[in-house]
Amino acid sequence: MKLNTDGSSVDTLGLAGGGGVVRDEQGNWVFGYARKIGSVNSLLAELWTLRDGLFLYLQAQVHALIVEMDAKALVDAFSNQTNSNVIISALMDDCRQLATQISQVRFRHVYREVNRCADHLAKLGCSMDVDFAVFSSPPVDIISFVEADWRGLYVNRLCPVAVSFV
Repeated sequence: MKLNTDGSSVDTLGLAGGGGVVRDEQGNWVFGYARKIGSVNSLLAELWTLRDGLFLYLQAQVHALIVEMDAKALVDAFSNQTNSNVIISALMDDCRQLATQISQVRFRHVYREVNRCADHLAKLGCSMDVDFAVFSSPPVDIISFVEADWRGLYVNRLCPVAVSFV
């Protein structure tokens, strides 16, 4: 299975949220979730969301997982276990401990364009009236993204043009 997670921080309002989606090996929606986190930075929002996803995944009692995130710093931190940061260490330790309970787990960086379902769930988390919600089917406003992912459609990523000064 595959877990895509994303955190979102709305700087102007000081609010953060997170969301994620678990899909099976055919790309079908298994469940999604969103959390209203409160006032934290985007890195902490990403970690809270990852923790929620790993916890929910473990409850499903499946043994192999690919975690895709657009937070490259966190993917790198899971690849290099020696990095430490006192501010996020307790939450990071929770995520690492949950990940060790999964027989096969791999963390992979993906660009934001690939992570659109999780991104929309994270933004939903910022504005929810409840603190946490699990979705057995996709919320209406992300169905088009779920279908595009399932069909293997992709979004072009605009890259800056390299300029050479001679």
